[in-house]
Amino acid sequence: MPKNRTQPLSGPVKYVAIGFILLCVVFTTGLTALNFYPGLAILPFAATAQRSPFCTVWQGVSDSSQVKLTQAAFEKKILAELHPVRKDGAYKLWSTPEGEFWVPDTSDEILAILLAEQKRKIYGDAATGGVKRGDIVLDGGAHVGTYVKTALDAGAEKIVAIEPSPDALECLRRNFPKQIQSGKVVVYPKGIWDEEKTLVFYANGNGEAGDSFLTAGAGAKHIADIPVTTIDKIVAELHLRRVDIIKADIKGAGTRMIKGAGDTLRAYHPRMVISVEEAPEDPAEIRAAVLSVAPNYQFRPGPCLFTGNEIRNDTIFFQ
Repeated sequence: MPKNRTQPLSGPVKYVAIGFILLCVVFTTGLTALNFYPGLAILPFAATAQRSPFCTVWQGVSDSSQVKLTQAAFEKKILAELHPVRKDGAYKLWSTPEGEFWVPDTSDEILAILLAEQKRKIYGDAATGGVKRGDIVLDGGAHVGTYVKTALDAGAEKIVAIEPSPDALECLRRNFPKQIQSGKVVVYPKGIWDEEKTLVFYANGNGEAGDSFLTAGAGAKHIADIPVTTIDKIVAELHLRRVDIIKADIKGAGTRMIKGAGDTLRAYHPRMVISVEEAPEDPAEIRAAVLSVAPNYQFRPGPCLFTGNEIRNDTIFFQ
């Protein structure tokens, strides 16, 4: 019996097959590259994306890749050890690798996100502009105290936890009762602004971490008559003998904070780290405000991340 012979592919079919194989190789290579460099996803949008003046497109690719991978790895590890302990009305107590935390019961993921940010040192460490042993710290936008815990672990002398959200304030007080009683942690129930007044506060959910005096998300709860004040007035009222570091995650009020902190910046030259990951924070505007008050500050932009249709800094540092 003659052996069956495979018929060679015709020319057009052959080229289609080769093209399909090449397409599969390119697709697989692209997926592999995205696993290691998630920031490559921004390249198709780079031409139209708005950019911080302190970011290049390549920084957006490189930094987004590194930060997203690091953040995801820490979140995964934390989530594996995270579990609820009990619920009390609008609040839920969680057991975490960093101890127990009360959080407003609006999101089961926000605590892992916030703790992962602390693990990746979003606000720096002793060597990169963060908290040092013996520091007096102003924590603007303290939320439930994940940065307070970081500062305590770093050996801070005193932390002033400044927070306007009523729900987050309740959690702060539950999370640090011993430190509050001893005076090591001072809970300051106001927002940071450039004058003393009261404002409408927008509780945007997401565990209260996205709350703001300036931006109201869909379904935000409007809370009237929340007091705001200035850094200079806080320092004077609490009779702080110095300020070593100011951390601020205050959702759009960064420039206003600087305008109300002139005496403090000139007298104590505290290190500062300000979150600018979301609009309407403007890193260039904040930098200009700082240098207009205290021109001897050295400025360092933090990582460049792709968010929405923007490449913007995660944080900015002043020393």
